[in-house]
Amino acid sequence: MKIRFWGVRGSIPTPLSIEAIEKKITEALSLARPGDISSRESIDSFVRALPLSVRGTYGGNTAAIQVDTDSSDVIIIDCGSGLRAMGRQLMKSEFGKGKGVGNILLTHTHWDHIQGIPFFIPFYIKGNRFNFYSPVRDFRSRLDYQHAFSHFPITLDYMQATKEFYHIEEGEYFYLNDVSIFNMKMPHPGGSYGFRIEEKGRSFVFTSDCEFNIHEVDNIDKYEELFRNADVVVFDAQYTFEESIEKIDFGHSSGSIAIDIARKFGVKRLVLFHHEPEYDDKKLESVLSTAKAYMGMNAQKMGSIELDIAYEGLEINL
Repeated sequence: MKIRFWGVRGSIPTPLSIEAIEKKITEALSLARPGDISSRESIDSFVRALPLSVRGTYGGNTAAIQVDTDSSDVIIIDCGSGLRAMGRQLMKSEFGKGKGVGNILLTHTHWDHIQGIPFFIPFYIKGNRFNFYSPVRDFRSRLDYQHAFSHFPITLDYMQATKEFYHIEEGEYFYLNDVSIFNMKMPHPGGSYGFRIEEKGRSFVFTSDCEFNIHEVDNIDKYEELFRNADVVVFDAQYTFEESIEKIDFGHSSGSIAIDIARKFGVKRLVLFHHEPEYDDKKLESVLSTAKAYMGMNAQKMGSIELDIAYEGLEINL
C-alpha cells in the first residue's frame, strides 16, 4: 500500500504569511555562496540541499491522508482542508471520468477533520461513488449539518457522486477486498477513533487527536491490538512535552509520549502528526530534532524505531 499526506496540521489551516516567506528567502540567500547561484542548475542543486524548513514548508492544511492499496482501493482518512488538493489530483484518474470509487474513514467530526468536504471536486462528479465509514453513530447527520444553508450554499445531497454511509461498531474489524481495517476509541474530548489498516502482512496505524496522559499511560496495554508491531504509526504530537503537561484535557499528545508508546508496542516507523497551528517550520524542525534527541538518550530501550515528522507530499510505501 502507498500512503500520501495531503494535510498534516491540527486545529485550523495555517497558510504561510508574507513575513514567513521573506524569512525563508533571506535565510536561503544568507547560506548561498557565489557558486551556488552561478547557473540555473547550481541554483536548483542548492535549493534541493536546503532543509525543508527553509526551501519549503511542512504544510498548513488540516488532516487528510490517502491510502492506495495493492487491490487498487482508494482509502481516505479524514477530510480536512488537505482534501481539496487530493481531489484535484484524483480528478486526473477515474474520478475525473465519473468512474472512481473511494472509501472514507472518519476519525471524528471536529471541524479540522471535515472542513475539506465542500471543496472536494470528485464529490460533484456524477458516477463517482464514496463509501463513508465511522464509529461515530450520527456522523451522516453531522455532515448534513455542516452543509446546512446557513453554513454553506451547497447541500451534501446536491453533490452528484453517490455517497453511502456505514456505521461501524467500536472495536470492529471490517474488510475491503484483502484489506483489514480495525478501529479503536482514543482519548480525546468529544471522542475520536484510531484506525489500523492491514494488507498482506503490512500494517498502517493512524491515531490523530489523542491525549495519552498519566491515566491512559497507566492503562496502555488496552491499546495493544491497535499498535502492536505496526510498520507505520501516524501519531498526534501537537504539543511539546512541557505543553502537554500545561494543556491537560486539550486532547493532544507529544512526541516523547508517541515514542514511548511506539517502543512499548514494537512499532517500526513513527510519524509525528497534527502539528500545532502556532508552530512555524523552524519550530517543527526543532520538534523533530528534540524527539530524535529523546530517542538518543534512551537508545538501548528504544530499539530501531525510524522517526519522521509529517509534511504535505510525504509518501510512504509499505
